[in-house]
Amino acid sequence: MLHSGDIDWKGIRVLLFSRDDSFRFLVRQTFRKLNVREILSTSVSADATPMMGQVPDIALLDPDGDVDQAVAFLERVRQADADMPVLLIGASSDKPLLARFLPLGLEGVVPKRVSGHELTHRVADALKNPKRMAVPVVAKASSPLDQPVTPPAPPPPVTKAAPVTASPSTASPSTAAPVTAPQVPVRTPSAYQPPAGLDGRKPTGGKLGDGDIAVTAQAKSRQYDLVEDDSEAKRLAEKRKKRWLEEMARQGKTPKKGKDVAALDVSAIVAAHGQWLVSKGADGQRAVFNKMDLGGADLSGAILANASFREADLSDAFLAESRLDGADFRYAVLGAAQLGGANLGVAQLRHADLRLANLEGCCLRGADLAGAKLSRAKLAGADLGGAILMGADLAQADLSKVENLTQGQVEKTLCDLETKLPPGLTRPVKES
Repeated sequence: MLHSGDIDWKGIRVLLFSRDDSFRFLVRQTFRKLNVREILSTSVSADATPMMGQVPDIALLDPDGDVDQAVAFLERVRQADADMPVLLIGASSDKPLLARFLPLGLEGVVPKRVSGHELTHRVADALKNPKRMAVPVVAKASSPLDQPVTPPAPPPPVTKAAPVTASPSTASPSTAAPVTAPQVPVRTPSAYQPPAGLDGRKPTGGKLGDGDIAVTAQAKSRQYDLVEDDSEAKRLAEKRKKRWLEEMARQGKTPKKGKDVAALDVSAIVAAHGQWLVSKGADGQRAVFNKMDLGGADLSGAILANASFREADLSDAFLAESRLDGADFRYAVLGAAQLGGANLGVAQLRHADLRLANLEGCCLRGADLAGAKLSRAKLAGADLGGAILMGADLAQADLSKVENLTQGQVEKTLCDLETKLPPGLTRPVKES
């Protein structure tokens, strides 16, 4: 069995097309942990051409949201490199979808709800043993236009032939008839041509069957990746926690211990929330921590997407590498909290207190940070694409190394002379 360690990830460039911010975050975080050379990510098909100039080693193609754009993206990829491995993100049972991509060349299909652990192994396998999937022959209804075209026979010489009459022993005069040369119908050539392979040859094979696409036993048995045990994420979370505690000790600060922490069975709550996510609310129970004192609580690596922490006190809490996308943190206190590497995509953080919080490497895409306090927060590597920052307090905050921040987002924020912004962006002009 191939192990992901068989790949020298430091030299690998991963190309990703997806319009799903959560999936792009998963891919980015998964391969950043492996220290890949570069992750080229886009949701625009035209970006394929310049990105292919950087010679990526493998492409991940997520057509969810815009199949036509994804097809156009793969066409551009194949124009630049006919042999680079490409993995399609989608359902292996979706034959109409596969029919659009297989003729362009695929090395495999990966389910959308995939853990970072399995995604790593599927990519490693495609890099180590790239094997092009067979292109199915499209079965069409029988029609004269779909039959093989036979060139018309040359017409016989125009000669005057003597009429041939039937023999008296086989036919009567009333049934006798002259026999003329057969007329060959001339067909119009069919407009349909089977897709050509990348090597110029016509593909062979029959119809696409369920056994044509290899799906690992692990993928078949998994219902949803939210309850998948990610030991790598937990290891990174522990590493971040250790560094955070050391830094707090240097500052002479002891992490706060909230009065509600000891009474909570965190493992049971996270497990019930995972069932709630998997069953889409039919089973388990949503995690609700509203107005609780959870200071210093350890929720590192926890999967709490869409949980509610409204007005909760999470000062000094450990939430590194946690799944918190869509969670409600409105008016919550997260002062000096460790949130490094957490997914806070589209989370509600309106008026949250994040002063001195560690948000390094966080996904904050589409998050609502209106009125949030981010003074002196650590934000290096945080992705702020599409985040709402209206009225956010960025005094003394270092945003010089954040990703996808625009001038428009900055214009409505509160900055001071110590606020650091990425190159090309300027602090908003204060009205006199």
